[in-house]
Amino acid sequence: VANYKGNNSAPAWSPDGKQLAIALSRDALTQIYLINADGSDIRRLTKSNGIDTEPCFSPDGQTIYFTSDRGGSPQIYRMSIDGTDVRRITFRSDYSISPSVSADGKMMAYIAGRGGSYQLHLHDLVTGSERPLSTAAHDESPSFAPNGRFIVFSSGSGSRGTLTVVSTDGNARYSLSSR
Repeated sequence: VANYKGNNSAPAWSPDGKQLAIALSRDALTQIYLINADGSDIRRLTKSNGIDTEPCFSPDGQTIYFTSDRGGSPQIYRMSIDGTDVRRITFRSDYSISPSVSADGKMMAYIAGRGGSYQLHLHDLVTGSERPLSTAAHDESPSFAPNGRFIVFSSGSGSRGTLTVVSTDGNARYSLSSR
């Protein structure tokens, strides 16, 4: 689908499966592009002086959330599907990456870096409130369950990570095993 010079990474399917949002460095810095599932009709969406990556569609396919360091440190932004109306979403952390939006579009899970730890946080997209859902030293790659009530993510410290599931209210938590 994408085999351009430079970085070709962080693909995300649109909800209808007809397009991908991808991060490409084909025009210098890594930026967000939209491309049809067959590789045709590539369109550059972001034009920043920073690195834009990790796109994630809203459930209605009209908004893309992404990580950018355009303001100095990595933060999460959102934009319309045509690349307009870019707005910063995260403000409470020096380092915010890896957005994942719930199926109802009301919540966003992400990783916040604070004090040398990288922990799972939940951001209410309606009210703007947020809270941590983990106390581990190093969390990565959050993904909502289809019902929107649970988030799976990699969690750990040192060289060992485990897949962990946590409820969005933070009351239920368990690690997945390979048994």
